[in-house]
Amino acid sequence: MKRTVARLSLGLAAGAMVLGSAVGVTAADYPSKVISAVVPFGAGGGTDRWARVMSSVGFDVFGTGMRVQNRGGASGTVGWKYMLDQGPDGHTVLLGSPTPVIAALLEKQPPFDPTKVKIVAYYSIMKPTLIAPKGKPYSSWDGLVSHLKKGGKKLTLGGTITQTLGIASLLSQLELADRVVLVPYSGTGKAVNDFLGGHVDLAAVTTSTAVSLAEKAVSLVNATDLDYPKKAASVLGDVPNAKKLGLKPFNPPRFIAVHPDTPDDQVAVLSEKFGEMMKSKPVDRLISKLGEDIIFVPHDKAGGAYQDVLSDAKKYLPMFQ
Repeated sequence: MKRTVARLSLGLAAGAMVLGSAVGVTAADYPSKVISAVVPFGAGGGTDRWARVMSSVGFDVFGTGMRVQNRGGASGTVGWKYMLDQGPDGHTVLLGSPTPVIAALLEKQPPFDPTKVKIVAYYSIMKPTLIAPKGKPYSSWDGLVSHLKKGGKKLTLGGTITQTLGIASLLSQLELADRVVLVPYSGTGKAVNDFLGGHVDLAAVTTSTAVSLAEKAVSLVNATDLDYPKKAASVLGDVPNAKKLGLKPFNPPRFIAVHPDTPDDQVAVLSEKFGEMMKSKPVDRLISKLGEDIIFVPHDKAGGAYQDVLSDAKKYLPMFQ
């Protein structure tokens, strides 16, 4: 009996040593395969551009690479649901924005609960920018305000929910939100196509998209209290932001999210890795060329800040109902 107990004790001890070793190796080798970055929008939009730039240094940062997957549809909820369906595999991340959060909150039976997610990090703040065709009476912020105050035909405003909401929040403070018709799109690319085709009067877009359209459209306002990066400002000109206009800003974040059951230690490693990515010279240089800027917030602070996003999203829901 004593020999049996002794053998059992030795076996348990050996098992514990093996388990401890395996856990250590897992932590040391994480991530162990390619990181799948889900973009819940179509190709060509602001989030997609960020993802492509970030993936360019995926091997340098993760050692395994980073693959971008565009899973657009239903204002980003399709991509979010896809991320959740992969389970807490530790290798599938979502490059998100408030758009799918708001879209989910708008549905009576949403495909997921946006409160049940773990935030790895913020990597920037989107600057919802209103653009208009050149040569119109509303081709400047003052001209737009004057045009809306005069009444007449309402103007249509297209863009993702996040972008249109940013502009609508400014107009609502001037009691002019009812003078525009919000046309939400599942992705920026589709909104831009309709804007260029003359199907919507105005478009709300990201900074990088506004820069790419500078020869065809004029930027009227930036809904945040942040200035554009120097390169974007040199292209877009003197575009007023909410702070300069004396209005309350709307600062929607770009964030990285994972399945809510993902272990905290993996979230911490991912946050650290993406922080390294944002500090890399190639990413900084390419993002600057897009006219965007990097604003990185690690997981321990970004998680709490995400709750503010949920609060703002719920506050502005009536604009889309």
